[in-house]
Formats: sequence, C-alpha cells, structure tokens
Amino acid sequence: MHERDAMRWLQLTYKVPSEPSQKRVWVWRRLQNLGAYALQNSVYLLPFSEDVEKHFRQLAHEIHEMGGEASIFSVVALDVTDENRILQTLLETRNTEYNTVIKVCGRFLGKAASLVEVQEWNEQLHAEFSEVLEKVHVLFRTAKRHDLLGTLTAARRATAAEALAVCEQVFRVLLDKDYTKARRLLEMHSDLLVNVSEAGSGSIDTSLVNSQASKQKQNGSNGENIEPPA
Repeated sequence: MHERDAMRWLQLTYKVPSEPSQKRVWVWRRLQNLGAYALQNSVYLLPFSEDVEKHFRQLAHEIHEMGGEASIFSVVALDVTDENRILQTLLETRNTEYNTVIKVCGRFLGKAASLVEVQEWNEQLHAEFSEVLEKVHVLFRTAKRHDLLGTLTAARRATAAEALAVCEQVFRVLLDKDYTKARRLLEMHSDLLVNVSEAGSGSIDTSLVNSQASKQKQNGSNGENIEPPA
C-alpha cells in the first residue's frame, strides 16, 4: 500500500513591536484577509502555492520594514489527523462564503421566476434586484480575496461564479421585460433556483448577504482567532 504524498504547507511566524498597537492590528488584519489558519499566537498556516508564498513574502518584508521579525517555513504535518482537521476548517470557512453566494442567487432567481410567471416588473423591483446583485458581487469578490486554496475550492468557486453570472443575465433580460427569454434562461438553470415558496412572495431576503458580509468584515481568517486587535 502506497502512502499518500505529504502535503506541503507554508508557515509564517512573526513578532511585531507592541507599540504602536496599530502595527499589530494591521498585520492581524492582513492575515485575516488572506484566510490564513491561526495555529497559535503569531503563527499562521496555509497550504503551499506560489500565490501564498508571494503573499507571505510580501507580508514578511512589510513586518521587517516596521521593525518586527518574520520567518517563513515550508512544513509538513507529522499527524495526518491534525492536518485534516486544519484543512477541513479552511475548506469549511471558504466554502461557507461561496455557498452563501449560491443561496442568495437561488433566492434571487426564485423571485425572478415568480415575477416572470405574472409578467411583473417595475422601478421598485429594479432597485431591489439591483441592490441585491451589487451586494452579492461584493460578497463574491471578498470570498475570492480570502481564498488562497486554489484547486481545493475550485468547484464551489466555479458554482458561485456561475450562479452570479446567471443572475446578471436574468436581470438584464428582465430590464427589457422579455419574459419569454427570461423563462428560458431560468429553465436552463433550474438547478440553481430556490423554490418560490422558499424565496417568499415579498422582497428578496438579504439577511444571508448581510450576515455573511458582517462575518467577512470581522473575520476573514480561520483557526482560533487568538490575536484579536487590542
């Protein structure tokens, strides 16, 4: 029986001056935005890739520039159970963000389908759909910015991108009040739709967008978040 190839990780270890505290907060936020796993205080991990190496090297340089210390190590886990736990945490966090995009798009399309059936479109609906689209675009861009996992999250990322693209297409068609074309589009992508009863008969439920956007703003990284700003 062949053992699987060891997975390579990059580990960033750093120390910054305690004062001014803005420096420590700035580094912490950068690591949040990279979606790095907080192994312990000032020790962060991500699966190896050239992109991760580039970001870690840049951050290490900036830490040195502010009078701190930073080291980057290429490491492998000796305990597969620990490695799987960390990797699963990273994947769940990233996929949760993409799944939120997919769910909101499903509600968007479900609402669009109900409007197509009654052939209804007006300025209020235009404004509502436009606002939701803008928020979901921001959510998707933020999710991608946090995502340095490459092929590990490729499937969810692609599905979220497809769902968003379909929403854009349906929205443009509804602007022209071409209900026949909108119906065809919705039928082609019926797997993305949320049932009309789930979508609701009123406004599109944006609570998922607002909740996830708040989480992204507060915490883009993973792990125990053991270095909150003081």
